[in-house]
Amino acid sequence: MREYFRFENLRKEWTRQNYLLLLRCLIASLIVVVVTEILARRSIDHTLTFLVTKFPVFAYNALLVFLTMCFALLFRRRFFALAVAGGTWIGVAIADSILLSYRSMPLTAPDIFLMSSVRSIFDKYMSYFELGILMFLIAVAIACIFYILYCSKKYQVIFVFAASHFLLTLGLFVLSTVVFQSLGILQGTRDFHNLPRAYEENGFCYCFAASLWTGGVEEPDEYSDEVVDDIQEDIFIELPETAQDTPNIVFVQLESFFDPNYMKDLIFSENPVPNFQSIRENYPSGLLSVPCIGAGTANTEFEVLTGMNLSHFGVGEYPYMTIVDSACPETIAYCLNSIGYRTHAIHNNNATFYDRDIVYDNLSFQTFTSLEYMDLDPETDFTPTQWAKDAVLTEEILKCLNEDEEKDFVFTVSVQPHGRYPTEYSEQLQYLDCVGMDNPARELGFEYYLYQLRETDAFVGELVNALSDFEEKTVVVFYGDHLPSFNISADELSYGNEQTTEYVIWANYDIGNQKRDVQTYQLSAYVMNLCGIHEGVIFRLHQSYDFPDDMQLAFQDYLNQLEYDMLEGEHFALNGEIIQPIGLRFDVEDIVFESISEEDEALRIYGENFTRYSVVYLNGEACLTEFISEQELKVHQISLEDQNEIFVAQISAIDEMEILSQTQSIIWEEPDDGESETVE
Repeated sequence: MREYFRFENLRKEWTRQNYLLLLRCLIASLIVVVVTEILARRSIDHTLTFLVTKFPVFAYNALLVFLTMCFALLFRRRFFALAVAGGTWIGVAIADSILLSYRSMPLTAPDIFLMSSVRSIFDKYMSYFELGILMFLIAVAIACIFYILYCSKKYQVIFVFAASHFLLTLGLFVLSTVVFQSLGILQGTRDFHNLPRAYEENGFCYCFAASLWTGGVEEPDEYSDEVVDDIQEDIFIELPETAQDTPNIVFVQLESFFDPNYMKDLIFSENPVPNFQSIRENYPSGLLSVPCIGAGTANTEFEVLTGMNLSHFGVGEYPYMTIVDSACPETIAYCLNSIGYRTHAIHNNNATFYDRDIVYDNLSFQTFTSLEYMDLDPETDFTPTQWAKDAVLTEEILKCLNEDEEKDFVFTVSVQPHGRYPTEYSEQLQYLDCVGMDNPARELGFEYYLYQLRETDAFVGELVNALSDFEEKTVVVFYGDHLPSFNISADELSYGNEQTTEYVIWANYDIGNQKRDVQTYQLSAYVMNLCGIHEGVIFRLHQSYDFPDDMQLAFQDYLNQLEYDMLEGEHFALNGEIIQPIGLRFDVEDIVFESISEEDEALRIYGENFTRYSVVYLNGEACLTEFISEQELKVHQISLEDQNEIFVAQISAIDEMEILSQTQSIIWEEPDDGESETVE
């Protein structure tokens, strides 16, 4: 090895053959970028336009790919390493192209890390045939990788040559990044407010790579205890103390909800959102600028709950999966809990989606009612695409409000109008007729969406009616998390754009009729302000600056300082205190296991609040359990023996092996006379 690094030997690496190899890598990089852009744009014409009109950006993306090619030259199995380098870029571009068939947002690195959480919805977006084809292609790709590895020849290492050109290319890449961003040729990652547009203008390779190397909140310039203290002094001087007679507060995040009457040149057989429109006319309302397009429910949710701006985080990041699973930020739930509110979360989907069973604890919710704790009929309470209907949420919200005499904060996430939307007619589906779309498949899917939207709007009306005579002062905030995934463009809308939805604030007392557009991360602070609540460092910052737009740089700098301080800094804003998980409990009503009876080789389990996700466990093993009613479960073909341990568990809707919660155990004692009897 020592002989290799002698000057005579190293000089032999600078050969015409190696430079030809480097040239082939450069040509391959250009080809890879062309292929990835065709896949990402799903158009050869659009790719050619990008290449001609934004050639410096195209060259920059090629330089990035060439950097990975130079790194591949460091390995002895050179052909294999180069194939992996180029194949990886094309592979993620293929995945992006497939993903764009089902949603409007392009693929980012966090999407790959999110797979374990969202695996439950694959069958809602893809048929079993499509899933089978996808699995087959993945298996073929893996087999090809191993085949190339097996056939790949080992070459003499050209370490110094490859390392020198890798470092040279890296330096050129860094310099190009700084120069291009300063000249406005390339967007900085902080400017990726509209992710599809960022991919279109900056190229797939750069944007996807940016999603790999960015994450969390970067430490701001001049971050210190003194700076945070100065921010706090300003916001505490400007605002009054919290009022005494504050109301219950209910947030309802409506999945894929917007007013389709804003779509130009479309005619509907009936108005899909009459209840929402009625509230909008008579109560505070406005446009809501959301951080995502056609997907990303959890990110809208994060901004609403924390008051934090996702533009200060990594590209395409999901803080639920990267930060909040291990850190506890200050949230509206935390602030309201500190002044005596009970805090509840409700979602008519499985508890583990986006890791909500973990992050809601860190977001300071005391209870979480998920799909697994709702009494839903599989025949009537689900859509044809197997999303739970939103009508079930009215009862769950009322349960939270009636749980005790304390004031309540209830955060609800709906799911009914969720995609994927059908593109072929089926007599088993219901539609609301629509005329005016050029694409028949898109129009058909939109008509199905409109029918589901109308049912969600009916839930809005039902909840308002139920709370109109509620004895306690109550405010309800309805808002859409993002537009539905139909690739709706700003040109198709008469109001707003592809990154805006709407909010309305209803109350069972006079709350005014103010009209104002706000950012998603300002919504909670705005609602708290209307209710006379001035709690929380970040929320007071929004209120004291009167909810400015994204272009108010001083405000954004202050917000960035507080975000970093709370999530990754020294917690100066809270005097060094680290917020702790609150101790999440599932549902506001405990599942109670009261007694057992044994008859004809079957067990009958009696109790309260059982659901179809209640499973009987015998000595730690799950039993095949039949749901009879909320008070009774049945287990067939089983008999008990003395000292058997029995409990009832709530299992995850997507993983029967995962227990969300369980009752206390009962120890079965064999009666002395040998006859079965009920054991309390």
